[in-house]
Amino acid sequence: MLRLPAFQFHAPETAAEAARILAEDPANTRVVAGGTDLWPNMKRRHQGAKTIVSLRSIPEMSGICVDDDGGVIIGATTTLDSITRNEMMQEKYPALVKAIASISSPVLRNTGTIGGNLCLDTRCTYYNQNEEWRRSISYCMKAEGEVCWVAPSSPRCWAVSSGDSVPMLCALGAEITLQSTEGERVVPLAELFNDDGIHYLTKRPDEILTRVRVPAPSGERAGWWKLRRRGSIDYGVLSVAVAGWCAATCLTSQPQQARLAQQPS
Repeated sequence: MLRLPAFQFHAPETAAEAARILAEDPANTRVVAGGTDLWPNMKRRHQGAKTIVSLRSIPEMSGICVDDDGGVIIGATTTLDSITRNEMMQEKYPALVKAIASISSPVLRNTGTIGGNLCLDTRCTYYNQNEEWRRSISYCMKAEGEVCWVAPSSPRCWAVSSGDSVPMLCALGAEITLQSTEGERVVPLAELFNDDGIHYLTKRPDEILTRVRVPAPSGERAGWWKLRRRGSIDYGVLSVAVAGWCAATCLTSQPQQARLAQQPS
């Protein structure tokens, strides 16, 4: 049986308190909400932490509401299932709901959160194995080895993102709020990611993703598609999303403005 390593557990009741605890030792602290990715990774020793900060007891980080501009704000600890069941989300962002509904299984969507899906660890066939398997072939670059077994001559890690909500949210122009002891900052979601399997997020180690804002619909047509190895529960091999707008005087089907996001896995 795989067991979790020992750690200190904190359950703060405000985002500011969570940020304060994280700032004490960001290199050895991890935040968790649903835990559908972190707990298995810690059991397999893919990730480790001396301190765990749970975000589930922070009311301000959960729920869905509309802001003054008609955009939708989704708290980072809002479960994936509650997003897909929300009638307003179904009406305003059907393509986003479709993308989120494809994530994992109903049981895990009932626990997993939107913030967790955005910050999901990168995956690789050679990395996402048990400890004995990885040790037998010599650890890869992501596991503190020297070689990326996907591309042995490459100087970088090629583990890839698998958050199925990311392409559609990027195509819709979503923004995220990051909080630390220094305050909050808002950045486009697309700027959260690095093209690197190890350092895959641009947020600082002492920052917590607290919410996502999706702009109000403006007549766009959006679509999403996921390629996976099997037609049931599986990580995507490729996820593609597009959102397009046409001017009122447009006489063709060519979109005047479009955002395209794709995510290889």
